Amino acid sequence: MMLAKANPMKDTVKIICLKWGTKYPAEYVNRLYRMINNHLTIPFEFYCITDDSNGLYPEVNVLDLEIEEGLKGWWYKLQLFKTDFYGLSGQAMFVDLDVVIINNIDPLFETNKNDFMIIRDLKPGLIYNSSVFKLELGSQPHVWEEFLADKESIIARMHGDQDWISEVVNDAKLWPKNWVVSFKKECNARNKNSYGALGRFLRSKGFFLPKGEAVPPKEAKIVYFHGKPDPHDVAETSYEMWRKAPWIKKEWAAKK
Repeated sequence: MMLAKANPMKDTVKIICLKWGTKYPAEYVNRLYRMINNHLTIPFEFYCITDDSNGLYPEVNVLDLEIEEGLKGWWYKLQLFKTDFYGLSGQAMFVDLDVVIINNIDPLFETNKNDFMIIRDLKPGLIYNSSVFKLELGSQPHVWEEFLADKESIIARMHGDQDWISEVVNDAKLWPKNWVVSFKKECNARNKNSYGALGRFLRSKGFFLPKGEAVPPKEAKIVYFHGKPDPHDVAETSYEMWRKAPWIKKEWAAKK
């Protein structure tokens, strides 16, 4: 059931996120809303698929999570590929809660308007990363239908939703390089020398902490995080071998 507070309009773009379980509190959704509002000039509607809407801004349109037996976490992203996704239509962009938006994102909607757009994954063996992707709602129903028909087997042999998307979507387009970037891989975030277990021990005592700051590429619009650290781990200080990123707090401070 949709509990949206706005009448969905086809001409407005949709921003969709997923809040499931307790890993990320409501403030992560609200921060994402503020960053979108600050960096998107195209008229938009903001939606959150969730099992707990407590604490969300009134501007966040709540989509009750439709529970599927055997599904949890990121697998619920695949529901965006349904033929009928909560009665919504038009261009939609899914955004993970642990991204930081740092520049205007209008071009992500203006480039290849009707195409399925996604990030190239940087890990060997994977094709796509589903931290951020854009699609015309209802345009790729086979992704959900084929998954639903054999979900137990697929979940057993795959790590997550992006593995499945990589297997069944063969016509995706990629955004230009450096528009959507990995904090770990593309922001000069990692200290060169980690010194293994000894290094971890010394850093826990305040020694050999990473110096300097992580710096995204000049063209970057969105920085995505995968694994540790989370954005809050490096917003004010370094985290293990990862440099601090004070620009995160600046973006989080944006007003709605």
